[in-house]
Amino acid sequence: MRKIVFISLALMLAACGVVQPVQQEQATPIIATVLVTVIAPTEVVPPTAIPLPTQAPTDIPTLAPTETLAPTATTAATNTAAPASAGVQSSDLTPVFVDNTLGKGVFANITFSSDLITLNCYPREFEITMTALHPDVTRAEMYYRVLEAPSFFRYSDWFLVGNLNSDGKGGFYTTFKATDISPDWRSLDQAVIEFQFVGVNKGGGTVDRTQKIERLVSYYKECP
Repeated sequence: MRKIVFISLALMLAACGVVQPVQQEQATPIIATVLVTVIAPTEVVPPTAIPLPTQAPTDIPTLAPTETLAPTATTAATNTAAPASAGVQSSDLTPVFVDNTLGKGVFANITFSSDLITLNCYPREFEITMTALHPDVTRAEMYYRVLEAPSFFRYSDWFLVGNLNSDGKGGFYTTFKATDISPDWRSLDQAVIEFQFVGVNKGGGTVDRTQKIERLVSYYKECP
């Protein structure tokens, strides 16, 4: 009986002596603090504009459709004296005023600045000016021919020199030089130069031509 009681007591003690496992407390999580350094943006100051020197625009001359710029006279050309001639000086030159009837209503006031021209003496060139009368004339062509003098037995064909310059207002002008004459004919010792002018319209058609302007300008190879 004691043995049973002893065993029962032992079982009771054993039951009471059971130790419940101690529950471990969970560790408190550690929150890492990240420090973020904020750098304020630096304001970029635009460079100060450097003013550039200003230059006034150069004026560009405006030309009429048929007008040409006259070359600027150089000092050398201005100071160059005309070659002296035997018995012919610049004051002795006689301009030629062509009768308007020879213009045939196409051109008027046809003028030659000299009644003679030479190859190796003075003057070696002269000016030709005229005014268009016909309203359709926008261009003027010049032709010439050479007659051997004093016999007038031989004469050349008509040669086209080219277009005269225009002032855009109906005025036409050009410079005729002895070197414009065909080499075969400027070798003559003496001759006569005859001219004819043709009025041309905008489309290139012939409006009309003047009469032949005959035996008004003399030519000499050397000094007359």
